[in-house]
Amino acid sequence: MSETLVVRGGTVIDGTGNEPFEADVALRDGRIAAVGRGLPKGDQEIDARGKLVTPGFVDIHTHYDAQVTWSNRIDPSSWNGVTTVLIGNCGVGFAPCLPERRDMLIKLMEGIEDIPEVVLTEGLPWNWQTFPEFLDRLGERQFDVDVGTQVPHSAVRVHAMGARGAAREPATEADRAAMAAIVAEGVKAGALGFSTSRTIAHKTLAGELVPTL
Repeated sequence: MSETLVVRGGTVIDGTGNEPFEADVALRDGRIAAVGRGLPKGDQEIDARGKLVTPGFVDIHTHYDAQVTWSNRIDPSSWNGVTTVLIGNCGVGFAPCLPERRDMLIKLMEGIEDIPEVVLTEGLPWNWQTFPEFLDRLGERQFDVDVGTQVPHSAVRVHAMGARGAAREPATEADRAAMAAIVAEGVKAGALGFSTSRTIAHKTLAGELVPTL
């Protein structure tokens, strides 16, 4: 038997651009069932008077690429009303990746996002190589938010070209074909898109520019 939760008397900002309005919000089986004033009493009630009631926020620029592999809590975003995060931004991430190229991707994330190398080295399980395998590993986990992914260009370039990619050498026709196939495979597997970076501010701690520059 389903139960009803009523969030009572809050200021509703519904995300449509409408003016805020005071209302009750009833939820049944995890879905909004009704919005209005004076809704019937629910099996559970939350007094939201003086508080905002909003849809969950979508954070389209995060770097939880490592955290999603070891933690079920995607904090601090999930502490602050975020219910969906997008990873793989700025062209950096950890898939696809061959075992011998893990250090390259760790150094990129350490420098660009100031995440300590030791945290990444100790925390990443590396139980994938391809991007679809990375998505499979995430699919086996549970999170307190929804997680969307992008195929990160630096990882793709290093995967296809190795040290030549990291050193920003020109890609050959064969390199470009390989990278295109990797991106297509990732999107087909469920990535929402592709990300890259051309900013000179993105560097490793050693001062090396990103492979995608």
